[in-house]
Amino acid sequence: MTDTLLNRNFFLVATGNFFLFLSFYALMPLLPFYLTEQFSADGTAVGLVLSCYMVSCIVIRPYCGYLLDTMNRRPVYILSYLIFSAVFSAYALCATLWLFILLRVIHGASFGCATVSGGSLVTQVIPRNRLGEGIGYYGLANTISMCIGPLLGLYAYRHLSYTTIFLLLTGVAIAGTSMASLVMIPPRSHRPVKRITLDSFFIKSGLTYSIIQILAYVSYGATTTYIAVFADQNMVGGLGGWYFTCMAVGLAISRPFAGKRVDSGNIEALVFFGLTTAIAISISLFSLHMLPQSVRPVFFLSTAFIQGIGYGVMHPAFNTIFVRLTDEAHRGAATSMFFTSNDLGIGIGVLTGGMAAQYFGGYFAIYGIGGILCLISLIMFIFKRHNAVNKQ
Repeated sequence: MTDTLLNRNFFLVATGNFFLFLSFYALMPLLPFYLTEQFSADGTAVGLVLSCYMVSCIVIRPYCGYLLDTMNRRPVYILSYLIFSAVFSAYALCATLWLFILLRVIHGASFGCATVSGGSLVTQVIPRNRLGEGIGYYGLANTISMCIGPLLGLYAYRHLSYTTIFLLLTGVAIAGTSMASLVMIPPRSHRPVKRITLDSFFIKSGLTYSIIQILAYVSYGATTTYIAVFADQNMVGGLGGWYFTCMAVGLAISRPFAGKRVDSGNIEALVFFGLTTAIAISISLFSLHMLPQSVRPVFFLSTAFIQGIGYGVMHPAFNTIFVRLTDEAHRGAATSMFFTSNDLGIGIGVLTGGMAAQYFGGYFAIYGIGGILCLISLIMFIFKRHNAVNKQ
């Protein structure tokens, strides 16, 4: 491998990742509306149904990590992407809530495999001395898709039928599958033994970091799923899609910078900054309904931008932490653990967000809960002080 970061394979994996998350983010803010309008689901039901996606995603990822470490990684990537693309079309034929739940489970599992596969493959084509920087640039694909995906999704919601939206998203995902199929990954120098142990699925030294990341991403999960409905409740409904755009701008600014700082040995400071920011954002969203109507729009969008900076800093930092805790032969397990921790936090936010809305009269309550969990996460990180954080 050369020290060239922006090579052909990196471009293909990053582009495939962009289309994957573009279809994901375009659909996400529509689902609470879809479930309410098509199946008359209440807040708790919406949270339970949407959390099925995250549960299946979380369950499949350790097994996908094992497959990536014991098989050729490229076929796993392409197959999972194909299944992910096909499910969008199946949504158009969905007639019952139970069938929709089944499809969400399949969709979550395929998304989990596709993201772990892409995340594992991209670390193979990034020079190790530029790992943090490369992961930061790779994350820009997610950022750009977050910037335009929800806006396109909410625009389509106002002008197109759900069936048309599902078919359009199928086309977007297929475009990503095409890019994924062109990736050519060099052979690995190590051929692992296919014996299943606990290390095949988890990195034991990363357990504390996993818990820290889970707690930190609860509020993020509630934001990405319910922010459009939350905006309607707080009389800034027209800005629901723009929240994602402002957050994406913050992510775009912070991720490349954070990646370079990671490579310079500043992971601990970046995570500390990100967790502190997450606490502030959770409190801000929790208190939005208490502010005068005249200042809510500016406060709302400013919060989005700052949230993007905070989580944009944390993403490459946590990702690099997990990758550096192990060797290349267990890269799949490490990447899987990072994504699993990320999704557990998001899934908790999705599940509890719907319940909080029903029992506390609004989605603001989940941000209060998220702020408390972020504070616990920060305290745990302060006490951790693991030597692996500062490895070069």
